[in-house]
Amino acid sequence: MASFNAFTIRGIRIRIDQSWFIAFLLFAWTLSVGYFPFQAPNYSRFTYWVFGTLSSLGLFACVLLHELSHSVVAQHLGVPVRRITLFIFGGVSEMDQTHSSSPAAEFKTTIAGPLASFALSAAFATIAVVTRTHVERIVLETFRYLYYVNFLLGIFNLIPGFPLDGGRVLRSFLWARSGDLRKATRQASAVGRLVANVMMALGLATIVMMHVIPGAWLMLIGLFLKKSAANEYEAFELRLGLQNMKLRDIMVPAIAVDSSVSISEFVNEYVFHYHYRAFPVLENRRFTGMIDVRSIKGVPTSEWPTRKIGAYLSDPSTYCVLDPETEAANALQILMSRNCSKAPVVRNGILLGILTRSDVYKLVALRRDIAA
Repeated sequence: MASFNAFTIRGIRIRIDQSWFIAFLLFAWTLSVGYFPFQAPNYSRFTYWVFGTLSSLGLFACVLLHELSHSVVAQHLGVPVRRITLFIFGGVSEMDQTHSSSPAAEFKTTIAGPLASFALSAAFATIAVVTRTHVERIVLETFRYLYYVNFLLGIFNLIPGFPLDGGRVLRSFLWARSGDLRKATRQASAVGRLVANVMMALGLATIVMMHVIPGAWLMLIGLFLKKSAANEYEAFELRLGLQNMKLRDIMVPAIAVDSSVSISEFVNEYVFHYHYRAFPVLENRRFTGMIDVRSIKGVPTSEWPTRKIGAYLSDPSTYCVLDPETEAANALQILMSRNCSKAPVVRNGILLGILTRSDVYKLVALRRDIAA
């Protein structure tokens, strides 16, 4: 699902995934209908919805503070933070590297999140105690809910299931003990998959005992953790396989088309011959853009012999252009984040090569085979 930029804090972009709205509405509904009416009876339905909505917003504000704690510590340790994304299962901080420079740095960056959640829990508990005789019951229950949910957030994140905070803490200890980051990541990822399987089994058992909603949430979270553990390990292996490599080291020669070529010649001699959907386009030997077969779909075939492809270049927002000095791992990150299957490598208007995601995966697989 798509995400959009909401605002910026300390130079960190805060993005909200569309799935966040599902979680927000679900929590607001649950609190308004199933929590506050029992904890604070005799209020109107409108009042319950107001405080249910405010409490749901408060929950995600606390999730954001949890993620900001990771990010601020990472920045303090010299690790740039790209953004924080809020989504249906909480939030995630995206940094310029998949791991810290040392086990101690990883531990400090990771533990900051749960500590922030426990601090928020203590703060809301204190407010609830201090104000218990001075505020309305529903306001008091809001403070108690935020105390309780932050405590659970801290505990949940300390579960040793990679890529949860507890899994990263576990990796930092394994890394410190063995001195081998790859081995530590592999072990932490295996523990993460085990934890995910246990959660899914517990979810299924809970559903069998007729507690459908809690069981479904456990199974969904377990599935999410299992997929995340696999994705995190794959991303780690990719970045490790591309370590100390520039884009110029891994790009392949580009098959370019001149802008004066007709659509008919383009389709027959390039698309059908090379079996690619998109090609870089040159004009006077300089890179001028990309052309995709989708760009010519609206042109009648009877006009193909006379129409030149230079008039049908793809929108620049639909492809990436990379510099040859870009770090290979960062180039892959750009391709994935912008959903580009391939990108021309250009410097000073000269097309030097092209990079595709599939080529990167093949390269990493080859390096693994050779190393083995």
